[in-house]
Amino acid sequence: MGKVFFLAKNLTFAGKFSVGHYSVIGIKKPGADSQIIIGDGCDIGSYAIIENNVFIGANFHMDHRCCIYDGTVVGDNVRLLYKATIYSDCRIGNGCIICNDLPERVFLHDRVTFMGRIAHSYRDATLPWDSTIEPSPVIGEGTVIGEQALIIGDITIGDNCYVGAGETLRYDLPSNSVFLKNEIYPIEYFKGLIKTRYFE
Repeated sequence: MGKVFFLAKNLTFAGKFSVGHYSVIGIKKPGADSQIIIGDGCDIGSYAIIENNVFIGANFHMDHRCCIYDGTVVGDNVRLLYKATIYSDCRIGNGCIICNDLPERVFLHDRVTFMGRIAHSYRDATLPWDSTIEPSPVIGEGTVIGEQALIIGDITIGDNCYVGAGETLRYDLPSNSVFLKNEIYPIEYFKGLIKTRYFE
């Protein structure tokens, strides 16, 4: 374990683990009950923050300077990389690779690779910033979201999809689709040149 870090009282490690220097697991909040469970074989980097009421499965890897906020559930064999932050109440399936920030309430099914960005629709700028709850996207099993692709609003992206780098997606994407140059193609069109992480 690192030289200086804070571990919450209601923290359970379910086996072997490592925590880097100056990391914080559990944030003291007045009147807030907290439980944090971290699975076997987890590796948490330096300067990392894990807030309250977080469940993390086995064999989780968290790079230096990454964060996980309240109420998030993370499956087994997940990798959180490159200073990425998972905000509150997200659900992350098994085997996901997350390389960029996820806003509140995002749902990633198993084996999603996420390198993009997500924005809420923000259609009413008069609503209070901190208390307004907007729905978030759901991303299907095995899907790949390319570098700096922008997902807007509470859309659903199906299983076995590929969203190219730099694309902007504002509407639902059916399973087994590729979104490139603002067009939707069946994944079979690329004859194996584009591959996701979906396994039937």
